[in-house]
Amino acid sequence: MPLSSHETFSVESAVELAVIERSGFIESRHIGSAVVLSGDGSVVTQLGDISTPIYARSALKPFQALASMQSGVPLRGAQVALACASHVGSLDHMDVVEGMLKAAGVREEQLQCPSVWPQDEVARNWLIRSEHGKSRLASNCSGKHAAFLWACTENGWDTHSYLEPNHPLQHRVRTVIEEYSGEKIAHLGIDGCGHRWPRSP
Repeated sequence: MPLSSHETFSVESAVELAVIERSGFIESRHIGSAVVLSGDGSVVTQLGDISTPIYARSALKPFQALASMQSGVPLRGAQVALACASHVGSLDHMDVVEGMLKAAGVREEQLQCPSVWPQDEVARNWLIRSEHGKSRLASNCSGKHAAFLWACTENGWDTHSYLEPNHPLQHRVRTVIEEYSGEKIAHLGIDGCGHRWPRSP
């Protein structure tokens, strides 16, 4: 059956990847597709249909961080980790992201990820007690966004449109993803943090 433009993959093309049991009973079954590649890119093993396009979403963050670094951002240590991460917004995480913004010469308000409560309970309680409210720093994508802004200030690029497809940084992001995946990006979708993600096999 051909896929509609709204489908990622059909149930028929997926396989059971995991079964969750609780107290001896099956609670849930999880389907999908999976592939293991060798260093040269050849398929070692596959489960289900691996040719159907998907949104790799946060799995692409390391490539986005690489694009920022190739744009002159001197990320080091925890900064690299947070640029690649879907983090929980701990106090340490927010401190690192705040340091990235300071190094870039920009403010939290310039991040285009949403203001949220941290997933980390200690940080969430601290924000509530201190009456700070929700924070963009606590967004699980704030490290990536901070690296994007830093790339903009390093290159004199506009910081208001850094998520737009025609922005120089997003051209570089697509180039890096295409180079490492070996696939041309034909379609972009918008994720929860406002960033456009490529759909590819």
